[in-house]
Amino acid sequence: MARLPRIVIPHQPLHIIHRGNNRQDIFESEDDMVRIKADIAQALSKFNCQLHAYVIMTNHLHLLLTPSDKQQLSGFMQTMANRYVRYFNASRQRTGTLWEGRYKSCLVDSEHYLFTLYRYIEMNPVKAQMVKEMADYPWSSYPHNALGKKDILISEHELYKALANTPERRAQQYLNMVNLPNTPTQEQQITNATMNGDVYGTEGFHKKISQLISRPTKRTKHGGDRKSKEYKNQAD
Repeated sequence: MARLPRIVIPHQPLHIIHRGNNRQDIFESEDDMVRIKADIAQALSKFNCQLHAYVIMTNHLHLLLTPSDKQQLSGFMQTMANRYVRYFNASRQRTGTLWEGRYKSCLVDSEHYLFTLYRYIEMNPVKAQMVKEMADYPWSSYPHNALGKKDILISEHELYKALANTPERRAQQYLNMVNLPNTPTQEQQITNATMNGDVYGTEGFHKKISQLISRPTKRTKHGGDRKSKEYKNQAD
C-alpha cells in the first residue's frame, strides 16, 4: 500500500515523535541532551516553525510544533536530525543510521486539545518512571510552561498566552492545569493518531481537514481538553 502524504496544515500544530533506530538510546548523556537542544535551536532559527512543548527522552523525543508550511517543517526536521547524527557518530566514532526512518506525526486540533498534548508530552518522564514529578526532569518544556523558567526553544502558543496577562500568572494557571492527568483513553488515542499519521481532534475538525486535503481522516472520539474554558478561570 502506498504511503499517504503527511498531513500538514500551515499554522496548525503537529505532535511529532522521532525515535532512535530499533528504539536504541540516542540521548545517552547530559552532553547529548545539551547538543540536541542546540540542534533544535539551530533548526528553529533557520526555518519558520514554532515549538510550544517538548520532551527529550533517552531513545526518542516529542515535539509540539507549528510550521508555517510543509517545506518549513521538512527543513526543520532534516536540519535537526542530520546535525545530531553527525555529532553522535563523530563522538562515538561510529557510522550508519541513527534515527528510525520517517518521524511520526499527527495534526492537532489546538482549539480543543492543545493542553491535552502539552500534558501528554511533558508527563512522559513520569509515565516512564524516570522521575516522580515533572519538575524533576530538566529536559522538557515543563520548566518554562509551568515554572516560568525561560527556555529559548519555546514560542508560547496564543492559547497559552491567553491563560493570563503576565508570565507568572500564565505559569501558575498552566501548573494547575497540567497536574490534571489525561485519561488512559486520551493517551492511547494520541499515540494511535501520531503513529498512524492521523488527526487528533473533534469530528468537526476531522471534517474540516478532510475537505482541505481532499481525502478522509480516521475519526475517533476524543475526551476533550477538560472543558478548556474552565482552565482560564482556575488561577484567578
